[in-house]
Amino acid sequence: MSLSISYIVEDAGWAKIAISDGDGEIAYDVSCLHDSLRDLAELAIDISSGAGAAKATFMNEPGELQLVLARYGKKIAFEARWFKDWESWGISSPSDYDVLLKGETTVECIVEQVTAVLTRIHERIGPSKYKETWVEHEFPVEQYRKLIDA
Repeated sequence: MSLSISYIVEDAGWAKIAISDGDGEIAYDVSCLHDSLRDLAELAIDISSGAGAAKATFMNEPGELQLVLARYGKKIAFEARWFKDWESWGISSPSDYDVLLKGETTVECIVEQVTAVLTRIHERIGPSKYKETWVEHEFPVEQYRKLIDA
């Protein structure tokens, strides 16, 4: 199985994330209530730096999607978990979720997918327009540079 990630910035503080395991795909709206793009970049940096686990949160209104990674050997297990409310803000229980997709992938695949997401956003709208759209959150330039250099 493989992991594929698409993240499209839309107008007025919204984005769309799509995650595929090679067989199925899920797509959700992402609110600017959380710095999800930075979370996604940090997830790739953490797992490529040898972390045993990593997570990125994508808030909706209400609910949230979490992409959760766990290392075992040379493989990375992934799960896309849907919470009916905001688990990251303590409103939903950490154990009250549905697994929408799961599988395994490699560190290289994760870094490649996340770097491609950041590159598309950087080239299509740039850091200034991203900040205008996401108000409280900057484009994760530092994390982007780390991933390019990885």
